[in-house]
Amino acid sequence: MSKYLMPGAWSVMALIDYLEQLESRYQGRRMLAELDETQLRDIGLTRADAEQETDKLPWVA
Repeated sequence: MSKYLMPGAWSVMALIDYLEQLESRYQGRRMLAELDETQLRDIGLTRADAEQETDKLPWVA
């Protein structure tokens, strides 16, 4: 079971780690949304793939 899902198991460090993960996902998805078609093709994605990923909420892996 994930340390984030165990009731009452949140430590300050675990919370900070989780918030950093959320921020990282948000930043990565924002950067992905800014790529043009050529850049997306270079990394093997279509615009639809990128939009599917960027539409996710930060807490969805």
